[in-house]
Amino acid sequence: MSFDSIIGQPLAVDLCRTWLKRQTTHPLLFYGPEGVGKKTLALVTAKMLNCSAKTANPCGSCIACRKIVSGIHPDVRVIDRVWQAAERKEPLEKQQNLRIETIQTERHRLLQSPVEGAWKVSILDDAHRLTADAANVLLKILEEPPSQTAIFLLTPYRDRLFATIVSRCQPVRFRSLADDEMIQCLNRLEVPAEMQASLSEMALGSPGRALHLSREEQIETVREAENIWQALGRDSPAQVLHETGGRFNNTRPNRTEIEQQIQALLVPAARALRSGDRDAVRPVRLIQSALTQLRQNVQPALVYDNLLLQLARGRS
Repeated sequence: MSFDSIIGQPLAVDLCRTWLKRQTTHPLLFYGPEGVGKKTLALVTAKMLNCSAKTANPCGSCIACRKIVSGIHPDVRVIDRVWQAAERKEPLEKQQNLRIETIQTERHRLLQSPVEGAWKVSILDDAHRLTADAANVLLKILEEPPSQTAIFLLTPYRDRLFATIVSRCQPVRFRSLADDEMIQCLNRLEVPAEMQASLSEMALGSPGRALHLSREEQIETVREAENIWQALGRDSPAQVLHETGGRFNNTRPNRTEIEQQIQALLVPAARALRSGDRDAVRPVRLIQSALTQLRQNVQPALVYDNLLLQLARGRS
């Protein structure tokens, strides 16, 4: 990982280089689509802050660089639902929000001296999942970050963050990648050439999503979503629910499975929108709203069924 490895985000890279030159502790807010390099750039910047080589890119070979890549550097931490689940010894499915206890622990760490590096770094992924209490705790340290401390907030949904949090950060926007940039990324990720064109189309400018979709089970999920999309424009609402099996053929899928299916519906909907189909605006908004409801702990099966009915009514 280096600045040169970040494809399609020249403005974000330039902002981070400028931020490094200033040696400021002003928190950074990385926002934009999922899977386009936000976490990668945050980690590259963390390496630059602690790398023993004084070069334009992190060396990648010193102890600090190797530990950061491996996720074991004591002064660089990625805070997300996976980390929270491990800390609390709870299933990942229970981590719908980032809780106050998690942020209190991280705030305490940042107030301490570095263990072995020059800078303490906190990368807060999915920052839009902060509870109100957790956001208030975070706000205290964003207002006056300790010296030699770097705080990165990452989110696809800047508008879901508390205004007080956004106002304390320097915003850094990330964008979806163009088709040629996607192919460049997929080549670098060693995705088979025969899969690249279809994955690039399905991923909607997100290399991370493309890599996720390259797994066999995800390809099947997207195919199913394509079939549902076609049925939405052809059949009545009742037929759509019947033909798609409604609630996953009356099984009891977990929240993650339903979220994956709803996200897969974004692929054909967003593709239609990008092709100039104005009728696709409403479906895209409905799908995004359904994903929001899932994150607000609304019953997953009801969210899914209601989404299908609304989509079918709008496209029939």
